[in-house]
Amino acid sequence: MATHISSADGSDIEAVTKSEFYDNLRSGDLVFCCGRTDISKTIEDLTHSPFSHVLMTWLPPDSNEWLTIESTLHHGVHVGQLASYVDDYDGDLVLARRPVLSVEEIRKGRDAGLRVLDDAYDWKQEVSVVGHRLLKCIPVEIPKKEYYCSGLLYLMSLATRYPLQRPGPNYPTPEDVWTDSTVVPVCALTRAG
Repeated sequence: MATHISSADGSDIEAVTKSEFYDNLRSGDLVFCCGRTDISKTIEDLTHSPFSHVLMTWLPPDSNEWLTIESTLHHGVHVGQLASYVDDYDGDLVLARRPVLSVEEIRKGRDAGLRVLDDAYDWKQEVSVVGHRLLKCIPVEIPKKEYYCSGLLYLMSLATRYPLQRPGPNYPTPEDVWTDSTVVPVCALTRAG
């Protein structure tokens, strides 16, 4: 089980090279991102976590290119290229997996994510979740087919026998997904600097 960490490079998670990171990948793995941009740092500070984003990996049949299923501010729910994180991301990446999931359950979760492709990134709900954690009197926006990164992963997990934990009425943050009892760290790709 993954437990709270202050940073990827300061943890006891095995640090690996890009090549080793790819060698460790399996479809359905989760990649937790520790960004260095202002928005990433704001999310990390407000959630008391090194993680500002999380996504699911996917290697389609008959392909050698790893893809992502994720939700981002500019693209909403979409399929992206994992290489854009491994090669170009401005921060650390931590690879984790949920060993309780069978290949069939991973497929069901992936398919649930693919069914909501192009849904908007719900920045209002994400802000309300963080606000509610700071002040309980701030209401949480109820999602209407709009997902932020960890909210999408929560939706995808509902297709399995092992849904991710959900803190009260809120969709989980990346930290909540990280500390779910079914998530196990695999390795970290850390950047110098």
